[in-house]
Amino acid sequence: MRTILRINRFSLLLTMAMLIVLVTHQRVNGEEISIGKIDRIKVPVTVLRSDGQEIIGKEQLPLFPGDQITTGKGGMIWFSLQKGRQFRLGEDAQMSVDELSDLEMDDGQLVLRLVLGYLWSKIQKIRTKMGRLEVHTPTAVVGVRGTEFDTVVSLDATSIITVDEGIIEVDVEDEKIILDKGKMTQVELDIKPTPPIQAIPKEKRDWKAWRKKRIMMLFKKLPQVAPRFRKRFERAVNRFTGFTDKVNESSDRLSAAMEKVREARMDRDRQNFIQSVRQLRAQVRGFKKMVAKFRRGLNRVRVMGKISYRIEKFVTMNRESFGDQELATIESNLVIISQKRIQLKDISRQTVFNIRQTFKDLRELRKKIRRRGGQITN
Repeated sequence: MRTILRINRFSLLLTMAMLIVLVTHQRVNGEEISIGKIDRIKVPVTVLRSDGQEIIGKEQLPLFPGDQITTGKGGMIWFSLQKGRQFRLGEDAQMSVDELSDLEMDDGQLVLRLVLGYLWSKIQKIRTKMGRLEVHTPTAVVGVRGTEFDTVVSLDATSIITVDEGIIEVDVEDEKIILDKGKMTQVELDIKPTPPIQAIPKEKRDWKAWRKKRIMMLFKKLPQVAPRFRKRFERAVNRFTGFTDKVNESSDRLSAAMEKVREARMDRDRQNFIQSVRQLRAQVRGFKKMVAKFRRGLNRVRVMGKISYRIEKFVTMNRESFGDQELATIESNLVIISQKRIQLKDISRQTVFNIRQTFKDLRELRKKIRRRGGQITN
């Protein structure tokens, strides 16, 4: 009886060790749990699910990781994501929720990709790393732990961030700017962000007029902007492609570590099992850090890719407004950008699949050990 008791205690410790390796996943019986919902709406609004299903927006509609929200002319949406996070997306806007935010990430971070338009955000103060929020635009990454702020993105990829409460951190190509209450900054493509300046009072803000002004400027600037945007996008995709190789290699190493745990379990080798579990825990920690970096990089290049698609549509609708030579310059660069978008889509799709499969294997291994926790007898 004492031997059995020691075995059960040991098995319980092993099970607890594996539970530490994994954290709770946002799924129940294989179905994703929503991370938010639509509170109010003014049509037209559409929600594109990560599986390609397009849904007409309506009140109380649940939101899931990977959802892309688009508002048309006159459209607007008020939505909430998790506790204490409220948002309003203005008309003629597009944003999406990080599709990897339902993975077992230690930081519990949520990422929104604002491709175009106006987004108001109000976040309750966050005192720990858990529950942090980032808003990615084509030119900046906004880190938030508790504040109220406006984010606006124009068609030429320029971003404006304005803080009304709290403090936020704006990351632009590894250059960080701290904005506190009453401050704002403007970030243009390949131009350093403006130093924190006095924000426009709420009652005087007209982001719709600002966006129209930027569009008028785009007619003149696009022949010069297109080559710069193309180079920036190419550089980002190439850098990201190299990093995906590292992520996939890390996934392979983690799979090998899981296999060692299975083999030790089957051999009923207690010492080897303990050592294998420790190695697996180290691999999981490293993999999660790498996935967090992958997620951040993927969000940034996808925002750039989506804004380039918007510019393509803009050029198609306004071809007669450009001279022949200007149009040739613009379209030749847009063709290369389109090819890079396809490359990005293929690479990211496979890597996201590998990440999800790796976490799925970890969950299955945890369940297997929990079910058979009392079978080690030596």
